[in-house]
Amino acid sequence: MSWISMLTPVQWALFSLIPAGIILLYFLKLRREPVQIPSTFLWARTVEDLHVNSLFQRIRKNLLLFLQLLAILLAAFALLSPGFRGERSNFGRTIYLIDTSASMMADDVDDAENRFEAARKQIRERIDTMPSSDTAMLITFSDRSEVMQSYTGDRAKLRDALNRVQLTNRTTDIYGALKAADGLANPRRSSTMGDTADIQVADAMNADLVIYSDGGFPDVSEFNVGNLAPTYIRIGSDDVENVGIVAFTADRNIETPDEVKAYGTVVNYGKLAQSFTLSLYVNGQWRDSTGVQLDPGEESGISFPLTGQEDAASIEIRLENEDDLPYQDALPLDNVAYAGLRPMRTVSVLLITEGNRPMEVGMSTANAKKMSIVDVQPTSYLDSEEYAARASSGLDDLIVYDRCQPKDMPATNTFFIGALPSNEWEWTSDPGQVLLIDSDRTHPLMRYLELYSLLIFEGRSVKGPEGTQELLASDSGAVLSLAPREGFQDLVLAFEIISTDDEGNLLTNTNWFSERSWPVFLLNVLRHLAGAADESAAGTFRPGETVRLRVASELPEVDIARGSGTPETVMTGSNGFIQFVDTDAPGVYQVTSSEGDEQELVEMFCINLFSSLESNVKPRQNFDLGYEAIQAEGTTERRMEYWRWLLLIVLLVLAGEWWLYNHRIA
Repeated sequence: MSWISMLTPVQWALFSLIPAGIILLYFLKLRREPVQIPSTFLWARTVEDLHVNSLFQRIRKNLLLFLQLLAILLAAFALLSPGFRGERSNFGRTIYLIDTSASMMADDVDDAENRFEAARKQIRERIDTMPSSDTAMLITFSDRSEVMQSYTGDRAKLRDALNRVQLTNRTTDIYGALKAADGLANPRRSSTMGDTADIQVADAMNADLVIYSDGGFPDVSEFNVGNLAPTYIRIGSDDVENVGIVAFTADRNIETPDEVKAYGTVVNYGKLAQSFTLSLYVNGQWRDSTGVQLDPGEESGISFPLTGQEDAASIEIRLENEDDLPYQDALPLDNVAYAGLRPMRTVSVLLITEGNRPMEVGMSTANAKKMSIVDVQPTSYLDSEEYAARASSGLDDLIVYDRCQPKDMPATNTFFIGALPSNEWEWTSDPGQVLLIDSDRTHPLMRYLELYSLLIFEGRSVKGPEGTQELLASDSGAVLSLAPREGFQDLVLAFEIISTDDEGNLLTNTNWFSERSWPVFLLNVLRHLAGAADESAAGTFRPGETVRLRVASELPEVDIARGSGTPETVMTGSNGFIQFVDTDAPGVYQVTSSEGDEQELVEMFCINLFSSLESNVKPRQNFDLGYEAIQAEGTTERRMEYWRWLLLIVLLVLAGEWWLYNHRIA
């Protein structure tokens, strides 16, 4: 049994005067005017009262007084809101974690609009029945976490914070929310472990951690619950059907840019076979449709060929039923996917070399010349003021350093051949013959490449900074790696194409330049690193991600809008980079610049969910949290309230008292 007071101490003090007043009324004698009438003598006890001159009378046994005091006592108990709650750990502190990710839009709950509203309803019930001595905190999580309300015992503040929580289109990452909860329950020490002067900066405080989610997030293995007592409230039904588009893109043919192929992947995450129509739309106009049937758990790749599409375009595919209406399942968000064909753009490439004929020839092919302007300079150019200005301003889209290294890294993407970008990189083997053993075929730089027949006479393996991707591996380690650098990318090839002997004569170090894969590789470099003209597929990002793009540096600002929506003006950096954060809504976003009264399309990007964790909306039964396996409890225990029954008894007592009073009078 637990009690939740509905009144403040001052209100209880005023309430306590009511029974005292009732008893006092029974002690007081009514003062009547003496009136002589014959019938008065028939009321002997009344006549006796008339002869008593004292203010108070001796209280007599009176059933009415007992019933009135009983009603007040029962009302007092009702105002204490008695109730019974199932067994649970209760430390007086509760941390509510509510999932606001895309999968919580699923409408497979009976008593609410969607899973999110069902979770919010349960939390609201917990807040309404929270003892006044308890405190609670509210944290939301999707791909990022937010503390909506820190610890408080004020139920009104908690309700207001809960009302401000918004459902999002984002993916799920619970780790940030767990770290926020962990910060209070498991305070850290002031210095590193093992220090004898280390002190505890705060006392550890136990807390109930109640997670309201469908479990659409990865296990969190590297987490210590410490003083947290986790409870997983599983939101959603097992009998849920959903078909989702998990991938979609459109790209031009390398040889014939007016030919476009759009392809995607659709997965049936439900328990039943599903039939539907997949329709393709270009710039909002229907272009093609195909029927699809998927068994439970089956996925299918779909492709649509397009011809005569030379201009930039917005492309989307939609799941529809036989009547060309939107397909109905638990999660409509993943029933539409977007792709885009970017506008044609010529990029600027600076090649710094002491002589690399294969590189210059590869950059001068018809396709390469169509998409890039290449400026070849000797290594002495690195010491010029002109180079310093170009490098610091990011004037070039790509700088290729052949067997040379700059003093400072430029504000653009780079490609190093036989050299290291900075001291964050290091050689991990001695020079020697290289035998290729593996490549990352999924990366755009390695697309359409067959490299196992290459001969490399001398090379080394290389190791980059944190976040480096190994694209090509040899028997001694990575020989082609790509690493991020403050918004830019650095590509390092660990062997030379052309080398020199002791006398300075040029020698070939590999037969790669004689292979068909060499010009294809250079085209991939131009497309991926420089953002070249026929890199037609618009970039795809997930909802909520910060989009970083590069436009012409001479543009002071650009306008960004989703579809035909209201554009948002974004200032362009000195090197042409822009950052856009308002990406919660899926769709095709167009980046335009103003020239007089006309708008010119300069770039585009797409926002898509593309998450199997979100599209697979069947709620998880359990997940790993540190060393514990957290089992779902289905729903939080509901507090059995008794105060309503007490008020009903109060009404019955008052009704009985009224009947007795009127019966005695009669």
